[in-house]
Amino acid sequence: MADTLRIVTCNIRNGRAFDGMDSWPFRWRRLVDYLCSLDADVLALQEAYTFQIRTISRGLDGHQVIGDGRNRRRKSEHVPVFIRRDRIEVLDSSTLWLSDTPNMPGSRQPGARFPRIATTATLHDRTTGHTFTLANTHLDASDDGRRLRSAELLADWSSDWTTPVLVGDLNASIEAPELSPLLAVGFRDTCPSDAPGTNHDFTGRADGPRIDHVLVGPPWSVSAATVAVRNGRLPTDHWAVVVDLRLR
Repeated sequence: MADTLRIVTCNIRNGRAFDGMDSWPFRWRRLVDYLCSLDADVLALQEAYTFQIRTISRGLDGHQVIGDGRNRRRKSEHVPVFIRRDRIEVLDSSTLWLSDTPNMPGSRQPGARFPRIATTATLHDRTTGHTFTLANTHLDASDDGRRLRSAELLADWSSDWTTPVLVGDLNASIEAPELSPLLAVGFRDTCPSDAPGTNHDFTGRADGPRIDHVLVGPPWSVSAATVAVRNGRLPTDHWAVVVDLRLR
């Protein structure tokens, strides 16, 4: 429906990893086809290097892309957001580091191997006339304490966001204690509790953990939500989450 907004999040697996026949040179076409098939108004990705973003941009030429890399030179992995140009206007965007110095490029939490970031954007939907804030992130994979601190930061920042939507690979199920700060400030999961898992490690299974999420605040209603499981050769090691939203 014209008044629904389709938000998609997908971890595309970093293109520098050696995954045998699932490495980037062998799967990039499948990934672009997969992402195009999801028909997103807003597409949030994780683990994306610049060369991957360029390849995907050629397939999604109706979208503009925002977001910086996570290191101090704003390079390395990105959590980019692709935005449908003919529907959505970008009013503002920024990259925040999930640390005690969020405006310092490359900053990280104590003990963290890598910096972690959030790409945030204030977006105006020309179809509905609504303005909202979207944040895309990828939380620490190895430490629930660092995930908890990141969730606390995001929860705090969200008080300044307009009609927020928080998406990404949170590396935890929605019931995990480290995500509780997000639920405490009003975010809720959009997928049903029996939705398929998202992380399959190139097995294609759908019974693994659901660690990729689209979370919304109270003004949003969910028209549809699914995990986009596919048969055949695999485009990435996570299944995308696809959610159609409407503002009440």
